[in-house]
Amino acid sequence: MSTATHQRKVSLAAIRAAVARHGLIPRGGFVVEADDGVPDIAENVAAKYLLLFGNTGSSLWEAFSRSAEYRDHRPDPLNRWSERIGRELAAAFSARALFPFGGPPYRPFLRWAKKAENLQNSRLGMLIHPQFGLWHAYRFALALDAPLAGAPSAAAEGICRRCRLQPCLRACPVNAFGEAGYDVESCFRYLQSNPESKCMAEGCQARVACPEGAAYRYAAPHAAFHMRAFVAALAAGEFSTDAAGRGD
Repeated sequence: MSTATHQRKVSLAAIRAAVARHGLIPRGGFVVEADDGVPDIAENVAAKYLLLFGNTGSSLWEAFSRSAEYRDHRPDPLNRWSERIGRELAAAFSARALFPFGGPPYRPFLRWAKKAENLQNSRLGMLIHPQFGLWHAYRFALALDAPLAGAPSAAAEGICRRCRLQPCLRACPVNAFGEAGYDVESCFRYLQSNPESKCMAEGCQARVACPEGAAYRYAAPHAAFHMRAFVAALAAGEFSTDAAGRGD
């Protein structure tokens, strides 16, 4: 990858247009600093800007559910779909694609997302957004060799603190969320024993109970897809809180 190639100016508008047909959007970005853990783009080409991509609500579902990855019945269809799109985008814009899966070790997407959009940890542990609530996710990032003007950002100020009732903490059928954190084992046992539950059909009921971003709640097929994948990962011993940064 030549230095001349990396001098090409990249616009946010062009990137946004390239991912729009997949139901993805740029989710914020930042100028890379030495302690951010962003790898070089190529030999002797340092990353200077990181731009995150993902979905809000079920924006990706129509494109993904029609994809070859979704229909081929092989493992990890969403990750494979995300990887294909991320690598295609990286090739088009002389960037490097980075993903929140494929570890350990995992890329620090939670930390990157907070730096890019000033998000907060919710009472459920997932990142909460001032507009989208808990209904958003990060699919990949692009490391670029120059700052990108006009990248989106958002501010989140005390979202959970201002919620007096906090219904999310009372909605779980096995009280898996509390002051001690997330009781993964209780959650897993319930989901395995109740495959027809609302949690499996509609998504985590604690997450559904959150009033923030209610208009962006995942459509039922999208939510059920994630719950099946979550239970399968737990059963295989593959779930990691480090890998959960994409916020599915």
